[in-house]
Amino acid sequence: MIKALLGYTIVDGVSEEEYERWLFDVHAPDLLANPNVDRIIFNKILYPVTSASGGTAEIPPSLDLYRIAEMHFADHDAYLAYRAWFDENPLPAERGPAGRTDFKFYLIGESTVVERDR
Repeated sequence: MIKALLGYTIVDGVSEEEYERWLFDVHAPDLLANPNVDRIIFNKILYPVTSASGGTAEIPPSLDLYRIAEMHFADHDAYLAYRAWFDENPLPAERGPAGRTDFKFYLIGESTVVERDR
């Protein structure tokens, strides 16, 4: 599995309530219409942490983000197909993130999961 990781804030002048309504009523359904994305996780940032567990390291000031979103794909080919699908099925400008979302990063990563044995 690979993930697209997107960190962002809300554009000045857009209220949190307006943004949340658009995100979950418009944007998420538009993204999920693309058959190549498996799932989306929207992580709302609560606060920054300034030291690692047990005080083992200090953490420098971080980006001031509203959310970090994860879009999950089966593999890199699925991600490329996701991008191609939107080239063929573009979102109308009034439904897209422009004017609402101020992206700070957009990265592709590969996940390794470590879990506790139960």
